[in-house]
Amino acid sequence: NAQIIRLKRQGKENVTHKPAIESEDLVKLKTSPAIALSNPLALLRNVWFHVVLFFCRRGREGQRQLKKTSFKFEVDASGRRFVTMAHDEATKNHPGGVSDVPSSEKLARMYETPEENDGYKALKFYIAKLNPQCDAFFQYPRKKSKWNYDHEVWFDARPIGGNKLDGMMKSISEEAKLSKMYTNHSVRATAITLWSNAGVQNRHIMAISGHRSEQSLLHYNSQPSTSQLRTCSEVLSRSLTSDTSESLAVTAINIQKEVQENSIVVSTATEKTTSGFGSFFNNCTIQNVHVTLGSNFSHTC
Repeated sequence: NAQIIRLKRQGKENVTHKPAIESEDLVKLKTSPAIALSNPLALLRNVWFHVVLFFCRRGREGQRQLKKTSFKFEVDASGRRFVTMAHDEATKNHPGGVSDVPSSEKLARMYETPEENDGYKALKFYIAKLNPQCDAFFQYPRKKSKWNYDHEVWFDARPIGGNKLDGMMKSISEEAKLSKMYTNHSVRATAITLWSNAGVQNRHIMAISGHRSEQSLLHYNSQPSTSQLRTCSEVLSRSLTSDTSESLAVTAINIQKEVQENSIVVSTATEKTTSGFGSFFNNCTIQNVHVTLGSNFSHTC
């Protein structure tokens, strides 16, 4: 313990977690030709990325063992189409055996969206283009000289090896010109971080990610995101400018204007309150107020 403390004081802390993909990079990736549906390699990358993201998979764990039959397409009670895992897998935290606890990882779903190259459509298209002579899910894309868009088969009858799959996100990062070289585990970290920031309960995240304790999730959601860090910096920067008070005053006036346009004026809890209701509230002291505003009111008071 003393040695670890000494190393940290020297700036040599040796724990480095794989970073989640920045939101700007996610947007850039989504519109990049690197994961388009127009050629075998881009289609492969699209499917790989969405499968790892939505099913929160580790590095290259189990990817080489996936088959065409590992996924099934279904429709939920509301009529929305989705794809899910067709079977359980042996994973790091759920290897199987008598002492293993039940896993819910295969319950994760990837729903169809209106996007043209979303994961659902890409996966369905990908399976239709796989080589029927190979059962492996991840197959080598055919070279340009042996491929045409109108061909029924876009992939060779040989599976992609583990080492190739292990560097998939690095090659995607380079091809899409992302801000940094992300690793496969960054995709898993991205899924957990996005769920956590969206308020998804830890027990539901654990059901998909396969973690066996909430403590294991801490390093994914304990650090602020880049946008949150930027906001913190901007708040402090604005406080050092000369027009801070004027800016706050203008904001307050705009908020008050919108409140009045909705025919409601709310005072502090112990003061008399007036509104567009005439003398109905005369000589009254309001203690608790529930305010319902119109749909065009965009500020939070």
